[in-house]
Amino acid sequence: MFPAATATAPAPFMVVGRVNGHEETACVAGPAEALARMLEWLRADEHAAAVWYLREDWPEVLTLVGRPVRGVVGEASRSAHLFRIRPGAALHGSVVACCGAELPLPDIEWLRPGAGMPCECCLVLGARTRPELEGYPV
Repeated sequence: MFPAATATAPAPFMVVGRVNGHEETACVAGPAEALARMLEWLRADEHAAAVWYLREDWPEVLTLVGRPVRGVVGEASRSAHLFRIRPGAALHGSVVACCGAELPLPDIEWLRPGAGMPCECCLVLGARTRPELEGYPV
């Protein structure tokens, strides 16, 4: 689990963007919250632009678990993929799983580690790098 954001330990992710001609910044707990914030900005300004990222000062790469949301692919193809997120790497539009599958951010259901039928390729490739799985409030 991600630690709860506190005054001494802020949320691990950041969302930055330009909305109505102004720079906006927000700390968020996970990718689902990052997407919600970006959509909020887009509703306020159809020309808004934003990216999200794991804070640069986060001590290590995080591995997140996600699968396509229901209806995007057939049920048999809703494998849980592993996504390695490097501190400071700007993300927008889509993310690429360990297996190479690219999923648009709005089409990902974020899961707790161990949930869902795993993507076998992600498991094999993820095991090679021995990632630490982290969860966060869904």
